[in-house]
Amino acid sequence: MGKLDKERGHTVTDHAIFNAHSRHFENEYFEDMDNLGVLRPDVVTRISDFMDGRVQSFIEKLVEQGNAYASNGSVYFDIDGFTEKGYSYRKLVPAACCTAAEMEEGEGALATDDTKEKKNPNDFVLWKKSKPGEPAWDGVWGPGRPGWHIECSVMATHIMEEYLDIHAGGEDLKFPHHDNEMAQSEAYLERQQWCNYFWHAGHLHIQGLKMSKSLKNFITIRQAMEVHTARQLRMMFLMQQWDKGMNYSDDAINMARAEERKLKHFIGCLKFFERHDHSKAPAGDREKTLLADLDNCKKAVDAALKDNFNTSKVIAEISKLVGTCYNSYDALPEACLEPVSKVRDFVVEILGIFGVEKLSISPENEAASTKALDAFANLREDVRKLARDKAIDKVAEAVKQAAPQVAAAKSAGLGELSDAFKSFSDDLAGCTTPQDLLKRCDEVRDKDFVQLGVRLEDRVVGFVWMYDETKAMVREAQEAEEKKAEAKAEKLERSLAEKRKALAGAVQSAIAPVDTFSKGASKALYAEFDETGLPTKLVGDGEISKAQQKDWKKQLTKQEKDFEKLQKQAGDLGVDGYLAKLRKEVDDMEAQLKN
Repeated sequence: MGKLDKERGHTVTDHAIFNAHSRHFENEYFEDMDNLGVLRPDVVTRISDFMDGRVQSFIEKLVEQGNAYASNGSVYFDIDGFTEKGYSYRKLVPAACCTAAEMEEGEGALATDDTKEKKNPNDFVLWKKSKPGEPAWDGVWGPGRPGWHIECSVMATHIMEEYLDIHAGGEDLKFPHHDNEMAQSEAYLERQQWCNYFWHAGHLHIQGLKMSKSLKNFITIRQAMEVHTARQLRMMFLMQQWDKGMNYSDDAINMARAEERKLKHFIGCLKFFERHDHSKAPAGDREKTLLADLDNCKKAVDAALKDNFNTSKVIAEISKLVGTCYNSYDALPEACLEPVSKVRDFVVEILGIFGVEKLSISPENEAASTKALDAFANLREDVRKLARDKAIDKVAEAVKQAAPQVAAAKSAGLGELSDAFKSFSDDLAGCTTPQDLLKRCDEVRDKDFVQLGVRLEDRVVGFVWMYDETKAMVREAQEAEEKKAEAKAEKLERSLAEKRKALAGAVQSAIAPVDTFSKGASKALYAEFDETGLPTKLVGDGEISKAQQKDWKKQLTKQEKDFEKLQKQAGDLGVDGYLAKLRKEVDDMEAQLKN
């Protein structure tokens, strides 16, 4: 494609080709935004739609005002002329002057190497003379195309007219784009201030590095959504400061997923407990404390949002409040759930404002499904109790009592649920020990219910279940197994390191005291030894000091003790057998790590 463009690109003049190319990526962008849950804009503008004379007229007015000038078929903004009229240039990134690199980055392909076209090297292009193969429109200066900055000024003033309250963009757009856009618009509208507020979002970083194709750490929205949900990605960004560098990393997404699980669990538990016994009495001290916490949280959230939209603080406050609700769950059935439901409503409201929705899953036939799952889960709990009481003979009766309620699920079109129950009841009939029963009950929790889209959790007393995404639960289970395997490997590595150290120490201790220096690591230093093994002559006839003799005697005494200790450790195996045993243990551990 690059070769073809180089050879024949200059012959392309049909705007339909340029438009089709743009629309393709525009459509992909909006599809990505839809999948992320980002609302569509009220107005979508395309500069090509404004090339009917509106862009040209805007630039012509700037020229007439003396804020721009034509040069060699192009038109440039006159920075010196603009400031001489009393305007301020570079309000967002004040500086004495801009560098050529900054201007080149801002202008991109519109930049020119011919500085003779400009009065001031920092003047920026409004209308660029088109080369063959580039999009071109008619203008009084000849065929050309609009500059990057002028596009936004024309469209913004057309839609919003004379003022902008809020203008947003990435932090990299402060200069030159937004400063130049602001200068053009102020000059055109002949006023000192066009926009009241600029919001600049931080760059996205991947594992701590700014996302860049050159660094090969580039990831698209579609790639991210192959492994994470829109809700998880939104949570990840909400938990970071919007106007600072945002990080897409394993740690960041894991924190977001953990927070999401906590909120889903809180709401799912409440939905379950509201169906079961709980106090309807007036609120007691526990409930009054929770309501006070809720009121304080509302104030903290309000303050955080007023403080530069500090969403990370909001999520932290909500998470803290949700955590306190478990005191009520633990106190059931005596606790009153009305304050907890008020917490739930507030949390859902705030998260809904943030676009984080559907934390609670509801199947199509929820009433029938819930009734059947309650019966299924209750049967499993009864079976677990009977297994612990070793009352296997009563299992069949428990199944018989639960069967009609689950059977109703099949008539309601819940065949998968009914089949799972039948499989469970059939398997129970074949269980002959309490251990078999408990094992099958664990499989219901970890496999059967997961495939039904249900998260079932055992509590100190009783259980709780809630609807959840099968894919998410399977992934959690896989990650738990991976962490377990990693922990096991780390423990094995530590044990291996200790075993290698023990082997090295045993090999050293196995040297007979008399051979300590003649066969030790420093044997090449000594030429002769006495009957006890102490060196009497150094290689090269070096002089032996009294300090050396004293040190050698200490080493010899230590070796005698270590040698004696090793023989006791070896016992009937003998030293050689004991060393062989240690080497085999090391080999076995190394083999386990490889596998």
